[in-house]
This record gives sequence, structure tokens and C-alpha cells, in this order.
Amino acid sequence: MSFTFTVITKKQLGTIQRLWEKLNEDHLNDSIHFKEHYKSFTFKERCRKFVTVPEDKIRIEIVQENDSCIGYCIATINDSVGEIDSIFVESGFRKYGLGSSLVENSIQWFKTNNCMKIMVGVAAGHESVFEFYQKLNFYPRMTYLQLKE
Repeated sequence: MSFTFTVITKKQLGTIQRLWEKLNEDHLNDSIHFKEHYKSFTFKERCRKFVTVPEDKIRIEIVQENDSCIGYCIATINDSVGEIDSIFVESGFRKYGLGSSLVENSIQWFKTNNCMKIMVGVAAGHESVFEFYQKLNFYPRMTYLQLKE
């Protein structure tokens, strides 16, 4: 198998919509208390955060097999804090280390941009990804609770 990694611009975010919707569906299925959020959450709504991020503070990398997008990672920098905002790899391709490569590429970008802290948020109920992140040296530090209305 041959995989191609490409950094794209914010204008090309539509490239990942299908994959982001699969991630949102995973979050919906895993969510314990906030299913309504994921049921109504749209790609357009998710992208609102990225519209205001300066081009030099966002990194969107996709991975393709042939011409098909099979994974992506969106990373942003706010002040000196780097964050993996969203990452997804198609389930049939997860055994090839593509997710690790996407995260490692983002970490390198954060370090090049002098980030003092690098973080990733994990949706409650989706803790099955902890093992993946721990292999990359990410560990739980704090849990935020949100009022359910």
C-alpha cells in the first residue's frame, strides 16, 4: 500500500468532511451524557472555530491512498499551546501507523513553532483512544465536567 501525506489549507477543509462525519458518529455512539450534541453537530459548525485561526497557526494534514482521503489531523496553536483538534483514520487503515504519523508530524510542527504545551482533548465515552495517545506520550492530566442542560 502506498500512502501520501499532504498539508492542505483551510479552504480545502471540505476534503475531510466525510471523515469528520464518521468521527462525529463515533462520538455519538460513545457518548454517555451528550448524545444530543453529536446528533445536531455539523461539519460547518465544527469548522467555525478554524475560520478565525490565522493560516500560520493551523495545520491540516491529510493522508491518502491513491486519490482517496483516508485520514486527517487538524492541529492549531493558540499563544504557545499546541492542540490536536481533530484526528481520524478510516478503521481499515488504522493498523499502518497512519494516525501516529499524523500526530508525530503535528508535534514536530508544534515544536518548530515553540509551543510550550501540547494537548489533545478526548470526548467522554471515547476513552478507548487513550492507549493510542499514551503510545505517543500523552497522558490524562485533568478532567473537565460540563453542566448538562
